[in-house]
Amino acid sequence: MAAGDAMPVGEDDLQAWVDGRLPPERRTAVDAWLAANPVAAARFRAMAAQREMLRDALRPHHDAPMPARLRVANLLAARREAQGRGQRRIAAAAAWLVLGGVLGWAGNALLPQRERPMVTEALAAHAVFAADAGRPVEISVAQEAQMLRWLSDRLGRPLVVPELGPAGYRLMGGRLLAGATGDPAAQLMYEGPRGARLTLYLRADRAGGAGAEFRYAEGTANSVTAFWWVDRGFGYAVAAEGLNRAALLHLAEAVHRQVAGAPHPDPGL
Repeated sequence: MAAGDAMPVGEDDLQAWVDGRLPPERRTAVDAWLAANPVAAARFRAMAAQREMLRDALRPHHDAPMPARLRVANLLAARREAQGRGQRRIAAAAAWLVLGGVLGWAGNALLPQRERPMVTEALAAHAVFAADAGRPVEISVAQEAQMLRWLSDRLGRPLVVPELGPAGYRLMGGRLLAGATGDPAAQLMYEGPRGARLTLYLRADRAGGAGAEFRYAEGTANSVTAFWWVDRGFGYAVAAEGLNRAALLHLAEAVHRQVAGAPHPDPGL
């Protein structure tokens, strides 16, 4: 056995496996470890599938060509013209327009449909796990108290599991996920009429500018939709597939009423 294969499999190896950056000399050891740990293997495969969906969602914007107005030659030509006229006010205005164009183009590349990363993650996570017939949740409702303590500890705040029984949805369980920003995220899954599934996605969201009002989002590759909001630096997204907008809003409002009263940690911590 080579010296590299004798090293124990660590968190760095597993994260590199999820990211597709695992060196060939470590793949045999990591694959063997995953085969011997099926529960952990299912979690890391789900993380890899979620990451791939996010990459697919972002790829069209990442590969889009730079708009003509932002090409270096055009920017230099505009600058020379402004200098030739000697009008500093016009030159300053052009600089602001160029800056705004660059930021707008970069924003479109990073945030498809002008959604926050959290919303893209929530839609992708629902598409991946709601369709999983074998293991849709990591911890079942039979261990609800343990799940709640675990997720609260990992997300750094006391979580509330909304009760949606009056709306026809029962809790199935939940799982821990990794957000694109590095913050841990949680997904709670519910089952409704005729096996329909609803998910609540939660994680820290400190981007600012959203407020506590509801916003509507649609997935790009399927019929998954969501209502989302941010409250004191923490984001929530209620997602479902094939549910009409009014019904989804009703469920999001029911969730909001219950989580709004949950204690929040000091935002300065």
